[in-house]
This record gives sequence, C-alpha cells and structure tokens, in this order.
Amino acid sequence: MTKFEENILKKHGILAMAPHFHPTYASVIHTSQEQHNSIYSVTDNIELYCLLNGSSLEGRKHSSRKQFNDVKNPSILISELYAIAAFQVPCKDNLDTIWIFDVMNVVIESTPDNGSVITLRNQVKLYSSLAANLVEKRRKKAIRILHALAYSYVHSKSFGQSS
Repeated sequence: MTKFEENILKKHGILAMAPHFHPTYASVIHTSQEQHNSIYSVTDNIELYCLLNGSSLEGRKHSSRKQFNDVKNPSILISELYAIAAFQVPCKDNLDTIWIFDVMNVVIESTPDNGSVITLRNQVKLYSSLAANLVEKRRKKAIRILHALAYSYVHSKSFGQSS
C-alpha cells in the first residue's frame, strides 16, 4: 500500500469503498468531501483499513460471526474508538464487493431489476445486485454492532468512575 491510501483511511471520514472499472484504478474510496481513486482493490483497501485499526479483516469477520451469529458476509466493527462499523454488498453486474461505512446515513431504494441503489450522504449512488430489503438487513446488523459497542461501554465497570 502507498502512503496515499493510508492517509485517506486514517482520516476516518470514509463513507464507502467500491470497485472502479478503469485501466489504471481498481477501486474508489468515497469520503464525505470527495472520492479517491486507488490502484488497489477494495479487498486490499479494507484489509489495510482494518489493520490500521488493530486487526485483520478476517479477524473482524471471525469476531462478528462469534458474537452476533452473522455467518455469511458478516457486518464488521472497524474501530471501537471511533465507532465505525461496515457492511458489505455485492456490486451490480460482477462479483466484486462494496463496503459501506456510513451505516447511519445511507438511503436504500429498490431498482426495477430487484437490485438496489445505495445513496451515501454525499449523494453518491452505488448499485448492488442485492435486493433492497436484504441490504437493509445487513445495514441493521452493522447498526446492531454499534449499539452493542455502546451498550458495553455504558455498562462497563469503569464507566463514570474517576481514577
């Protein structure tokens, strides 16, 4: 990975990562201000994002499977510190994956071909072959992870105690 991708991912303003079909670039990283083209695949970028926050993508998937029984294509917690979770959906017309990080602000709509349009808060539209109701289910699983994180902080023994 280059420092370019690493710097973008460290800003924690990532809304989504999606494949980009261009001769030079393999993916696009959507932030609230702009989009950044990357020569690395979505899988490589999500792996780096996870590692920058302390664990591999596989480790995060394993954790979601164990804690939430989210077996197939689990939603993951990227960062406990920044309360960042993500869910994945298949890209329309190919086998690549889109990762959505802006779980609280996306708008999901059906398309006539039984797919879905996912609109990010910056009005970028991403298209998935997955039906809108199934995308919404995955979104709710990511939100459940964030709520479980908040619940564990509120109910921890050290919450509210001074040292």
